Amino acid sequence: MCDTLYRKTADGYVFGKNSDRSPNEPNLTEFHPAGKAANAELKVTYLTIPAADRRAVTIVRPAWMWGAEMGVNDAGVAIGNEAVFTRSKGKKTERLTGMDLLRLALERASSAREAADVIASLLSGYGQGGNCGFDKPFYYDNSFLIAGKDGAFLLETCGSDWILAEAGETANISNRLSQDGPYLAASRSGLPPFARRYSEPVYTFFAKARGRSCQAASHLARTPFTAADMMAALRSHRPADAGTLYERGSVGSLCMHKSPLGDHTTGSLVHVVRGSRSTTWITGCSTPCLSIYKPAYGDNAIPPVFTDAGESLGYWLDREYLVRAIYAGRIDASSYLDELNGIQASFLEGDERLFARNASAAECAAFQRACSEREAAFIERHREAIESIAENPIGLPPLWVRKTIMLGHNAAAPSLRERMQGR
Repeated sequence: MCDTLYRKTADGYVFGKNSDRSPNEPNLTEFHPAGKAANAELKVTYLTIPAADRRAVTIVRPAWMWGAEMGVNDAGVAIGNEAVFTRSKGKKTERLTGMDLLRLALERASSAREAADVIASLLSGYGQGGNCGFDKPFYYDNSFLIAGKDGAFLLETCGSDWILAEAGETANISNRLSQDGPYLAASRSGLPPFARRYSEPVYTFFAKARGRSCQAASHLARTPFTAADMMAALRSHRPADAGTLYERGSVGSLCMHKSPLGDHTTGSLVHVVRGSRSTTWITGCSTPCLSIYKPAYGDNAIPPVFTDAGESLGYWLDREYLVRAIYAGRIDASSYLDELNGIQASFLEGDERLFARNASAAECAAFQRACSEREAAFIERHREAIESIAENPIGLPPLWVRKTIMLGHNAAAPSLRERMQGR
């Protein structure tokens, strides 16, 4: 389950996504530089396809797969994808995953429209399919929200069929097909109204996507709209669930908390474009309501952005144990949030100062490092609680005890069977 949001602004756009997956599924944040294709072929999650030259990308990806849940490239393109539940057949056949399609589009496209064309071409050539679940089999089709300097687009799929629609001033996608026309383009002529014809109703209903979509649209209606507003949207919960987030979870909130039927927000990203300048805000960890978005600029591999997958995994796990220490009552949530909110506000204010004076790349890198170090110091003050919950999950709600015992176990293993060993 996921939610992706877009808001056009006077001089650019604000894009955001929450990646909602299994609560034990690390989401790694990585920078990959531009480069020429080193080999004739490229191994993605399940397939091997012809390689191509690639653009520089910053991506957030599940630790066990090649593809990404969300990301941005050096041409100012941002993409988020969603699982959608459709009537297509053959989803269990290993083809390209939605996350593969997203990363390939970022690596190969110089505009949002070109990214849509890349995805459409790959769907036509290879199709989509294969297990996308971390600790259980999970099969689905995909939708994409693609933003760039040339505008924003919605691409929805059912098997190898797809439709492309232009986004307006605001757009958001959740775990359901939503477009019935008109379309800018389609996989073939004569397609019926897409959402009405191809939606699978049962899974779509229990995903609670319609409610989350309405919540997202409500947040996007605010004027003016800034990075802080997008962060507030991605941290938000349904009022009815606010008192039981740790114990019962909430599949109906944009900031999703694990429930018996639902996933958990395991990574979050906000990308802001203002004229020729941009800032990418990344948690590098789960649970945005309990995490700090750190700024990233250009090609600076400064935490939470890494070039080494193992380092990114360690960063994510460290903060995941902290979240679970809060769930277990070993950290006072009220005082923790007071300090977190103050740090977040200072990061946003600092970014505004950089923008106002058209700061150099070196100044941006120095600020990024300072923010990284300040957040790390904040985490380190809770080291005793982090280590204690890792050793003994006593005090956690029952929903979380077994999950915490298994946290980090075979998290990057490529096959479901390997990831499930010992569970």
